Amino acid sequence: MKKSSILASLLLFVTVSVFAADVDKYMADLDPAKDEKIIITAADWMRDNKEDKAVSRLVALLSDSRDMVRLHAVMALGYIGEEDALDAIHKVILNDTNASVRYTAVLSVMRIGSDKSKATLEQAKLQETDPVTKDLLEKLEKKSKEK
Repeated sequence: MKKSSILASLLLFVTVSVFAADVDKYMADLDPAKDEKIIITAADWMRDNKEDKAVSRLVALLSDSRDMVRLHAVMALGYIGEEDALDAIHKVILNDTNASVRYTAVLSVMRIGSDKSKATLEQAKLQETDPVTKDLLEKLEKKSKEK
């Protein structure tokens, strides 16, 4: 019995140590100076692991010049679900030049599920030019009125 407890403790320690090393590696990869694929991989890892330590770095990536970096950063923020990121996501919804990034930002706001986004979504519906994103915003408005 004692051997199995020691073995389980050792396994847990190794797992935690490896995870911590992964967090540090992927946090370093969220550097805007890195290659796009490296940043995307890191953002996706943070998304999959819901790593809230990455929120500030992901928010910083929302102003990156590369569309796919912004898209993956905003997606990761939605999965992580920290309300602290909502203001930055709202700016993406209202100001990003790429329709796919704006659409993903709307999905992220939906995933976070805060009433703080209502005014932003209403404003976005009025100014959105992309038909797919506009359709999503209209469906959200319709669904909120049904409640």
